[in-house]
Amino acid sequence: MLEAAMRSWIKIVAVIALVRGSSSYCMSNLKPLSKTNALETRQTLPGSVRKGGGTVARATKAPVEPQLWTKDGDNEKKSRTQRIMERCERAARSGSFLSRALGDSTEENGQISTWEAFVRAETSWERLKNSESFVYDPKLLRKVQEGIPPPYQFCTQDGAAGGPSGWSRLRSQATNDNTNNLDYDVVVCGGTLGIFLATALQMRGHNVCILEAGKLEGRDQEWNISKKDLTELVQLGVLSQQDADDAVTTEFKGCRSAFNNGYERFLPDVLNLGVAPKILIERVAARFKSLGGTIIEQTPLRGVVVSELNGAALNLGNGRKQPITARLVIDSMGNASPISRQQRYGVKPDGICAVVGTCAGGYDKETNIIGDLICTNSQITDKQDQGKMQYFWEAFPVGIGRNGKEPGTSDIKTTYMFTYIDADVGRPSLETIMEDYWDQLPQYQPSIKDPERDLDVHRVLFAFFPTYKDSPLKPKWSRILAVGDASGVQSPLSFGGFGALTRHLGRLTSAISDALENDCLHKDDLGLINAYMPNLGASWIFQECMSVKKGQTADSKFVNNFLASNFEKMDKMGPLDGLAGGVDPLFLPQIVNHVGMSETFDWLGHVGMMGLYSTLDGLSPAIQPYINKITDSRTKFQWRRKMEAWKFGSGNDYSSASGKNVVREGKNE
Repeated sequence: MLEAAMRSWIKIVAVIALVRGSSSYCMSNLKPLSKTNALETRQTLPGSVRKGGGTVARATKAPVEPQLWTKDGDNEKKSRTQRIMERCERAARSGSFLSRALGDSTEENGQISTWEAFVRAETSWERLKNSESFVYDPKLLRKVQEGIPPPYQFCTQDGAAGGPSGWSRLRSQATNDNTNNLDYDVVVCGGTLGIFLATALQMRGHNVCILEAGKLEGRDQEWNISKKDLTELVQLGVLSQQDADDAVTTEFKGCRSAFNNGYERFLPDVLNLGVAPKILIERVAARFKSLGGTIIEQTPLRGVVVSELNGAALNLGNGRKQPITARLVIDSMGNASPISRQQRYGVKPDGICAVVGTCAGGYDKETNIIGDLICTNSQITDKQDQGKMQYFWEAFPVGIGRNGKEPGTSDIKTTYMFTYIDADVGRPSLETIMEDYWDQLPQYQPSIKDPERDLDVHRVLFAFFPTYKDSPLKPKWSRILAVGDASGVQSPLSFGGFGALTRHLGRLTSAISDALENDCLHKDDLGLINAYMPNLGASWIFQECMSVKKGQTADSKFVNNFLASNFEKMDKMGPLDGLAGGVDPLFLPQIVNHVGMSETFDWLGHVGMMGLYSTLDGLSPAIQPYINKITDSRTKFQWRRKMEAWKFGSGNDYSSASGKNVVREGKNE
């Protein structure tokens, strides 16, 4: 019964990571950083002005340099985090588990170590916290506005800006009719997840190229997904059933949810598959190439110039002097995308999901048989000047249930501790959060008494993910479309990634193919693909309820009580999709007190739109025959996108869960 309730809750608020997606993806997909492509490109402040002239951001003072680190010298002077990171990399070089995944992050291959990547991530986090808002109006035709320079023109439609070789190539390929002399129909920038969309489009007969700054390959560490997610890739033809089966390396019964107020439930078949990204991406890439697709690896994108009538030209790095051209550029470069950063120039994120964790051995084998979807083992933590925070946990067993490995035979699991915070200057450092992880892990996993002594750490995981209320991001330029995390289509509660992709892959494939076939590549038409989604907007109240603003007074039990109340009420929801259907009415005053009236009214507006979208989606079968009779291809394209927005924006793309086989479980280690 609660399984259906949980799925309904996810449907309402589009918490993609919790049921549909793989929150572990984001961490396992962080590639080792080269010295010339450091983590600051991931988390430096992005750009552009909000609609309506809202606030944006700039750095007004130098970031505080972290003081806890030492590069060399006495091991006793190093923090626990540094000692563990350096130890696990030495083990990797000596050939321990996941050595390939860790070995390529060392200086031996001209790239940086995990510790150095962590220091760079910390520096980027300090830079973001020390930034302030500003407004740069692109419609005011003045380069420097109150001392603020324009954003770097990574993308441009201005013939006086951008790489001249790109403009020259577009002119040389221009024709006086509608024939296409460009190199490709589509260039997908960012291959780790872009390869799935690229393959789906190639299957539709489009000429597609993948552009990847590094090597197109997946990590050895698993992504955790539900079977349905994998089945969707097979149904779309992106992956064969055999390839899907080969990619699954772990399978267990399901995951539990448990909170620090006594609530505990088990949900079968949720995020219970561990797939090997290395196998998955290798198989999909092979299929993509067999269909005639092109892969350009180890070649960074340096800029894009756009001619609305002729196409887009992409200027490349790595010594490639000649740009490539395409009818459409798809930005699949994640939240670090230089394209979305330019568009959000100065905009400080509305929220941050900070995540730390490890993939490690040493846990009790007998209890390492199910996962944790979302758990808490504490109440809101008061970190004094650094504000109040609620920590959450997530965990997945590794290496059981497939290939003859029975449950209870593996001591390896991946554990994450995450929190939702703002980017206020007083917030704790990543190292402080990482040290909290080491301190609290023994309480969460009782078989670990001393993480530094008891854990065989294969990999340390860390990142912070910015979230924006102005999402999904509508295109600023024609012929450029952001997808996945680059567009912000993931829930503000999730780490984004694979789950967001699988949910939208069919919709994106159909919509993009329709746009290409009917030349609906203007930014207004592409904007309908990244349309407003009220369920995404409504989910923001959950991040507000699961976080505490800097300086806010909050009941230390609020978050745990809020989550338990929602989980317990979800299976009693009425037909209207909305948060009100799953929250105890007696709890609403506490929500209003925690998030404020403004956020509450904003949420109510989104909930109302969810109801409207659900009604319109119900009318779609009656409307469809009239749309089929429309002769103007652009008008028909626009109506199709509206109908998709109704379905996905209401959450009706989720199929209802069947069965009521929820059971209580004892405490899982």
